[in-house]
Amino acid sequence: MAGIQALTGILLLTSCTSPALAPAGDDLIADAEKTYIEYRTLVNGVQSVLSSGPWIVGQLGKYGMQPSRCDNDTGYQFSLGRLLRLDVADRDSNADAIEQHLLDIGMTPGRRTLGDGAKSLIQIEARDQQGLEQLLIEFGSNGTAVVSATTTCRPGDAYELSNLLFGGVYLSEGYLPIDTESPTDPLFFGITPGDPQFARKPSPTPTP
Repeated sequence: MAGIQALTGILLLTSCTSPALAPAGDDLIADAEKTYIEYRTLVNGVQSVLSSGPWIVGQLGKYGMQPSRCDNDTGYQFSLGRLLRLDVADRDSNADAIEQHLLDIGMTPGRRTLGDGAKSLIQIEARDQQGLEQLLIEFGSNGTAVVSATTTCRPGDAYELSNLLFGGVYLSEGYLPIDTESPTDPLFFGITPGDPQFARKPSPTPTP
């Protein structure tokens, strides 16, 4: 019985990081920066398959660097969303290119088409791979391409990390984000409170 209890204790310690053992301060920043750079590099590569030019940021509300609590409240994760307008006639070939790119970098994507005909939606998704909880690329019937990504849950307090990164400033109040961003723009992590890295730029006017 003692052996079973000891094994159970080991399993509990290895399957979940308690708040007391989670990184904080400089260790939290170091882990978050590594996580951020790795996931942004991967996602930027996916975006670049379709376009290395500007993608729309603001309308999707997921800017990429703002940490959020995981669903089980035991850690933090990053999420982003980017939107691009393409020629709808190239939708299938663009989806093929994305699917092949994911296979080339060692991911196992799933592909499905929702709906029929002109109103259909093509989705390519990879879950729980290469540090991402979900990577979803959607091609709409109006020619839009949307890339969404969420990292796997990392140990550490999301609110502490946000304060370390942004000094308590809320991104939704205009401090960051920019409205458009190219996947070839230099990556950075963290910004100095009161000194945004980028100024706002007008977003392209959406086509109805």
